[in-house]
Amino acid sequence: MGLRLTILSWWTPTWVISKELDHVFQVTTMALKSLLAAHAFEKKIQNSDEKSEPKTIEQKRASMAVEHAALVEALATAIGPEEALRLGREALFEAGKHLGMASRAKLGVGSNPKDLIKAATILYRVLGIEFNVERSDKTRASLIVHRCALSQYYSEFTCRVLSATDEGLVKGLYPHANMVFKEVMTSGCRNCRAQIEFEN
Repeated sequence: MGLRLTILSWWTPTWVISKELDHVFQVTTMALKSLLAAHAFEKKIQNSDEKSEPKTIEQKRASMAVEHAALVEALATAIGPEEALRLGREALFEAGKHLGMASRAKLGVGSNPKDLIKAATILYRVLGIEFNVERSDKTRASLIVHRCALSQYYSEFTCRVLSATDEGLVKGLYPHANMVFKEVMTSGCRNCRAQIEFEN
């Protein structure tokens, strides 16, 4: 377990949250814009540079979530919801995986599953997400989200697409774990719930 991982999981400075949020914003929106450019090139993609620059962390989260929702809706309109779900999840899983791999190296995530939880705590703090993990046994655990700052801007469909980012993130942080969301708040559930499977 890295010292940086331990310290940041306990306390994450505002400037770190802001910087990481900018990076997540860039990577995820670029993944969706690339899909739109490839499959719906006739649609005009609004440039976020045209909008007023968000300054606070809350404004940045809101700006990112609104753009996610608009891009997913545009993709669904262009190629249909089923194909948008499939392609969007594939692209965002890979984007999340790359984010996770980069964070794994920066934070010094080791082979202990507890390192995964500490790293997820940091990255979810960046997104304004509060959660806890309930361990079933050595191979399974449940991640339960109690609060998500992005959910008020997402439809259930957008959430289903974007949740692939989280699933890829976990894979990148900890290659021997697989996470799949089973329930999301935007569908009317009280919490988001994901199943984590640890490979032997």
